[in-house]
Amino acid sequence: MTPDTFRHSPEILPGQRLRLEKIHGRHAAALHASVRRSLSGLEHVSWGQRFWDEEATRRHCESTREWILSEGEGVSYLAFEYDTDTYVGCVDLHSVDFGVPRCQIGFVGCSRQRGRGLMREAALTLMDWVWRQGMVRVEVWCDVRNTRALAFAESLGLRREGLMRQVERDGHGRLCDHHLLARLVTDPLPTMPAQAARVAAV
Repeated sequence: MTPDTFRHSPEILPGQRLRLEKIHGRHAAALHASVRRSLSGLEHVSWGQRFWDEEATRRHCESTREWILSEGEGVSYLAFEYDTDTYVGCVDLHSVDFGVPRCQIGFVGCSRQRGRGLMREAALTLMDWVWRQGMVRVEVWCDVRNTRALAFAESLGLRREGLMRQVERDGHGRLCDHHLLARLVTDPLPTMPAQAARVAAV
């Protein structure tokens, strides 16, 4: 696995009920509308405290795509339902250590789509792809106060491995503790029903 793995990642990853589209400037309107609707659920996400208008969201989409293509240190996808083209949420891989290789997965679901298992399908679709590219470990760093995100990560088959004290600052600049969760490529597939955990953001 090398940075080219992410630079040349597919433009579309197909799931059962949805497709993942590699982030692009054309996604700005859908992402902006979702962030505005979901702000109340982003209190534990540092970027959720920024000012987001449609222009800022467009710049975010374009700069993230440029980072993928130039640096190759991760990838970001937006999920859309097949039947309706409804925006479901965003999943990404970041903080890659190519020497292992390992990475972290992030997820931000649209509040209107909770309880349907779509974000879980999106995250598992991306994880399935990255396992096939040679990734051996996927992690989540989760603010201990973000209990919904913790439950969602566990529904993906990640296991709690420890507590990292004052490891980051939150969106308000305060030091916060994080749970470390991880899943290995050799770990068993998760069996929790898709509706068992409501998606949060991490």
